[in-house]
Amino acid sequence: MRLRDLGERALLGKLAPIGYPLGAPLPPGDDAGGVWVEGVAWLLKTDGFLYREVALLGMRPFAVGFRGVAATASDLIAKMGKPLGFTLGLFLPEDLEEAFALELVEGAAEAARRLGACLLGGDTNRGQEVALTVSGFAYAEAPLPRRALPGDRVYLAGDRWGRTGAAIAAHYRGRDLEGFPLIQEAAFYPLPRLELLGLKGLLRGSLDSSDGLAETLWQLADLGVRVDLEALPLYPDVLAFAGGEEEAYELVLYGGEEFEAVLVVPQEREEEVLLRAQGVGLPLFFAGHIGEGKGVYFGARPVPRRGYTHF
Repeated sequence: MRLRDLGERALLGKLAPIGYPLGAPLPPGDDAGGVWVEGVAWLLKTDGFLYREVALLGMRPFAVGFRGVAATASDLIAKMGKPLGFTLGLFLPEDLEEAFALELVEGAAEAARRLGACLLGGDTNRGQEVALTVSGFAYAEAPLPRRALPGDRVYLAGDRWGRTGAAIAAHYRGRDLEGFPLIQEAAFYPLPRLELLGLKGLLRGSLDSSDGLAETLWQLADLGVRVDLEALPLYPDVLAFAGGEEEAYELVLYGGEEFEAVLVVPQEREEEVLLRAQGVGLPLFFAGHIGEGKGVYFGARPVPRRGYTHF
């Protein structure tokens, strides 16, 4: 079967268990992998992308390098891992200007620095076009898998929901983001939230959201539960960009590239989670709850499963 017929999710389901160790801190196919070392989980994550597929209008190489490290770090932090270091695999055309390559790596180094981590070198290769592979490692005393039980609450961490979707939509429509500074900042410099680590021990589960909120919620539903949304964040600038609630909801559900986290909170820990989040300065938005059944619903309407996929 060809990959376009199989689909990315089905392919990952077949690939993830190959060679994966028994008793690992996280199950195969989660946002990151890892091993136990003296009672502490050491987590590893690798992301790769073509420069032209992520460079939005107005994005400099610095921002693309920054985004590469941010994407990898987001997966690690969602698993309660504290990032320690990153490496870059670069594919560069031989006629590329030196300044371009330096700026790209400087952006990656800045993202690592702002996360309290380091850039630890990597590898360079000749390529037909610019591409990056970013690997990051972290340690986690209590790694947090994708997990949910009926009765749990669903919260959205962060404030980039819909904003990155708006920036991506602007790119493909050739629309200027002048007048929308928060939307541009969200897409160009989406720094993952180390504040999530302040919720250690209080959450049932956590998922990174990069393929779109709807797809992330469907990954929760794949655990054998039903996700019932009661509300979604609609920020004034997203509403203004969209021109109406319906399109704004589309940007929130299907925008992607948020590098935020979807949190599953046990009902009995909800108040404590809210207090802790307030204390560490982490924005949280109550989105809904977990029930018995299957699928994702917003009110009484099913949420179609759409999101970014490579195949």
